[in-house]
Amino acid sequence: MWDIGNRSAGGERELSIARLWVEYAQEFGPGETADVRLAPLNPEQWKHLKCSDVITMHEARPVAGTATVIEILPPRT
Repeated sequence: MWDIGNRSAGGERELSIARLWVEYAQEFGPGETADVRLAPLNPEQWKHLKCSDVITMHEARPVAGTATVIEILPPRT
């Protein structure tokens, strides 16, 4: 679940779902950083993002992590 800046009609935060996998690392522990890839469930909701945007990952409270967008690829058809 990611906070990518989308809001509901009432102005409440809407979280978006994306599959995540870690690149080039066998293990990834708490507090570590790594390159990851996200595959959004609904790519249309993510179209507004650009390189250098920071998004927040949520699983529960507190925030689970943050990501800085470094590359954007079009969805595969």
